[in-house]
Amino acid sequence: MKSMLWGDPNMRKVFSSIEISETVLVRDALLHKGFDATIQNSASGGSAVPGFRPPAEVWIADADDHARARAVVVETLATLDSTAEKPAWKCAHCGEENPHPFELCWNCARPRDMAAQPG
Repeated sequence: MKSMLWGDPNMRKVFSSIEISETVLVRDALLHKGFDATIQNSASGGSAVPGFRPPAEVWIADADDHARARAVVVETLATLDSTAEKPAWKCAHCGEENPHPFELCWNCARPRDMAAQPG
């Protein structure tokens, strides 16, 4: 991966949201698929100005990858939407309840398929 510098003319925005958790999930999905991705404005949720919360943005290093990266973004968001209403699962190892989309227990990092019981 090349170093990403803000203002690099080859960088391209592929996603933005006022929910930092969404931008982290999208960035991580892109990284998992081999894209060089970063989050800009990640501290925007802590704006001291009431009513002003600029969105966090996910950028990729190579504008030529924009179409492929956007496909990953759309797939990631569709997966989140389709699993949002499914029940949580309970980790058999530590007993913590985890949202359905989580593949790993947020508390002990055990994979869901190895440590899960219906919640």
